[in-house]
Amino acid sequence: MKQSFPYLQLWNSGDRLIYAIVGVLFFLGAIVTIVYSIWDFTTAMQSSQWQAPVIGKAIIQLVSDLLLVLIIMEVFGTVLDYLKTGASSLQPFLFIGIISATRGILAVGAKLSVGGERLQASEFNFAMIELGVNAAVILALGITIKLLCKLFPRVANKE
Repeated sequence: MKQSFPYLQLWNSGDRLIYAIVGVLFFLGAIVTIVYSIWDFTTAMQSSQWQAPVIGKAIIQLVSDLLLVLIIMEVFGTVLDYLKTGASSLQPFLFIGIISATRGILAVGAKLSVGGERLQASEFNFAMIELGVNAAVILALGITIKLLCKLFPRVANKE
């Protein structure tokens, strides 16, 4: 005779409650991040006096901030999916990795465009290595997603 854990229902309810709280906080965090990103961008544009380097840096920062919002929303979607189905998936975390690596590429690009002429050779080499690693991460995660779609087509079509 199979004996079940007596507090399993309580644990499941507590688990879902914590996921729900975390989901609400992720959603609120995404809203705050968007509002801050817009405020930061408009402030930078107003103080830029139409200087190209300042405007370029502000735009790159806005795109980076928006990618952060996408990361937050991807995690939020994972939490929602868990609350709906009771199971978690690997795919959203692969997308989060790709978005994070893209943010890294943007950050290095911004650093190079703003201070490129004043960079020392070692800083430039480090930036190139960072760009290469981020590109390799994007490539590896993209291939992983493609392989997962081929191996588990029902999982890929669920999203």
